[in-house]
Amino acid sequence: MKVYQVEVDEQLNKILEEASAKMDVNIESFISQILNRFAIDPHIMEQEEVKEGYEAMGEINLEISNH
Repeated sequence: MKVYQVEVDEQLNKILEEASAKMDVNIESFISQILNRFAIDPHIMEQEEVKEGYEAMGEINLEISNH
């Protein structure tokens, strides 16, 4: 397993805190879930998985785009 250190601004941190709290996971787990879902090459993902990923992350995407 690899460990990465990433810096985010306060605005993104607030979004991550709120979203992870809604999912009842810590921020590290939440970020890991995001990366697992979206960092995979879309060409090897099944269409249904892509659809489910966008639906699952839709609220977060809206929050980010509105800030």
